[in-house]
Amino acid sequence: MNQRGAHPLPRAVHARWAGFDAHPTWFWLIAAGGVGAVALAAVGLPPISFHGPLHFFGIMGPTCGMTRSVRYLALGDVATALRYNPSVLLLPLLAVAVLARTAVGRLTGHWLEISIQWRRIVVAFPLVVALVLLTIRQQANVELLGP
Repeated sequence: MNQRGAHPLPRAVHARWAGFDAHPTWFWLIAAGGVGAVALAAVGLPPISFHGPLHFFGIMGPTCGMTRSVRYLALGDVATALRYNPSVLLLPLLAVAVLARTAVGRLTGHWLEISIQWRRIVVAFPLVVALVLLTIRQQANVELLGP
């Protein structure tokens, strides 16, 4: 901090309380995702392919295995879910955060707003590194994830 108490560099993440929900869609996306996960657990995998075109050439992306991973997570088989795609654990964390934000907002009338400056290197670089590492990990498991 400098003498005036301000940060010398602008922060990449800002949080504030708002008097209204500027992002109600997040709640409905989480609700739909929960219904989808329950359906995957109850009915099984869909009969159609969600694979991108590179998948059929043996090139795995960072989301490969996510549908199966979500299904196993919904069934309570965390170890198998992590084998298919370890990033599946981000989904329940995001769901809890969105549901908590919604509950607090509806109870108090104050909605947490978080803005992220994605172009800032401090935010973008770790995300890009994580995405590259996940892609390498998924490619190393081509036998498990393959067609």
